Amino acid sequence: MLLIGLTGSIATGKSTVSRILASEPHSLPIIDADHLAHAVILPGTPAYRAILSHFGSTTPNLLYDAAEDPTPSPHGASINRRVLGQRVFGPTEQNQRDIKVLNGIVHPAVRRAMLREVVRCWLRGHWAAVLDVPLLFEGRLDVFCGVTLLIGTSPAVQLERLLLRDAHLTREDAERRIASQMSVLKKRELADVVVWNDGSKEDLEKEIARFVADARRGRGWFWTAVMATCWPVTATVIFWRLVGNWLKRRKRDELLKKDT
Repeated sequence: MLLIGLTGSIATGKSTVSRILASEPHSLPIIDADHLAHAVILPGTPAYRAILSHFGSTTPNLLYDAAEDPTPSPHGASINRRVLGQRVFGPTEQNQRDIKVLNGIVHPAVRRAMLREVVRCWLRGHWAAVLDVPLLFEGRLDVFCGVTLLIGTSPAVQLERLLLRDAHLTREDAERRIASQMSVLKKRELADVVVWNDGSKEDLEKEIARFVADARRGRGWFWTAVMATCWPVTATVIFWRLVGNWLKRRKRDELLKKDT
């Protein structure tokens, strides 16, 4: 099974591409890291307790009031992700420390949930699955993917779309969120395939169709069946893929260090 690592920066159109890949004619299963990130911090989970332990006493309104809680639970009040985002997103050293702590709590839990979903897709005999991860390269999850697909836009288009999408954000808040992430230009150096999303949705759909057609070459039903049923072959292929991806990522990291 081919694991497609789909990523982008905030408001570049990654979610739109995810919906395109999930719909006809592609019908690919989507493993959405954002959805899993919501699930792993629900009240009562280990990540929920860790976030409250670290941020609770210093972050006013971190938890929803009972009347406004979108996901009421007997295990406690839900975390207000908008408030948490305001705490950790930004260019300051404190922001960087906070987001590192948050990522250290959430990322391991999300990775475990992703692994379970990948195994389910493999057992169901899918020829490919899409790992939809905003922080694919930052979390080094690209090492586990057969191919990485970056959705990018120009900075001006990215800011405009973010302000339209999240009306509650000020321009300053939007710029801070964009600045807190790895730039699209740096991600471009790490990605296997880059699709620019500055045009229409129709243009984007055509680009994605070409990408899927290229990815599917040589992955007919026979090879999919072999990978789903012959565990020694599957294990060998996965091992060599991981080694190759690790070496490729290390080489790209070294090139990026030389350019900075």
